Amino acid sequence: MPMIAFPYEIFSQTPDFPVHLQYGFHDQELYLHAHADFSELVIVLNGSASHIVGGESYHISKGDVFVVGQNTEHGYENTQKLTICNIMFRQEAFSRSWDIRQLSGFQALFVLEPHYSQKYHFLSRLKLNQTSFAETETLITEIMTEYQNQKTGWRDIVSSGFLKLCVSLSRLYENSSQPDNVFLKLADAAAYLEHHFCEQISLSELAALSGYSERQFFRLFRSVFQTTPNLYIFHLRMKKAEYLLQNTSFSIGEIAFRCGYDDQNYFSRAFRKSIGMTPSEYQRQMHSC
Repeated sequence: MPMIAFPYEIFSQTPDFPVHLQYGFHDQELYLHAHADFSELVIVLNGSASHIVGGESYHISKGDVFVVGQNTEHGYENTQKLTICNIMFRQEAFSRSWDIRQLSGFQALFVLEPHYSQKYHFLSRLKLNQTSFAETETLITEIMTEYQNQKTGWRDIVSSGFLKLCVSLSRLYENSSQPDNVFLKLADAAAYLEHHFCEQISLSELAALSGYSERQFFRLFRSVFQTTPNLYIFHLRMKKAEYLLQNTSFSIGEIAFRCGYDDQNYFSRAFRKSIGMTPSEYQRQMHSC
């Protein structure tokens, strides 16, 4: 039987907004399904169930937090008064944030774990203690109230609340994980890249941060991020260059330097290859809008 993959628009009444929140009350099992174009942050608020993902069954209960990635088949069986908060999100929900991707916990919880649960097993998850659960539940309630009432300004409040929640959960993941957590080791390298992409970074440095050999690290990184570390750095630099060209009056030479390029001409060629126009042309186009 083919996998049922639901698009984001059938859940959200505002499909142009990249975050949708809802509570799920499951007294009966939820059939296997997948998400066609979004991921899902799940916080178990009460009860328990067997979470079926990747063909395996895992027990979940109050305080468990996990992310189900796009096109990952999952469902719930043996539900016992299961209540969850589902936060469906598209990747553009993080487009305005520079800092969150620099958290190892974010890379582990939101990037690495969903990838490995799809390809291998639901190996790990965040478990909230009593204090962190109460704080998380309060924040969810505040975001949900704004999302449901949709008063003027609700989009900004929901967006900022969602990012605050994700940062909080990412920090909790970092602090609660065991030292030998394989996700966090690779996440350390990914987070380092997000913070230092304007510097010269070698494959050996990144491998050392993750605890893997260079060959192992390269293979794992490419598997997760669907690109090489060098191309990942290149795209981060181009993204920063676009931001600076749009939002500052810096010279092209200054922007090149701030993006890790000593040679302005080389930067201009790289930018044109990526964007399809020179930095000067892009800057004029942005400032004329």
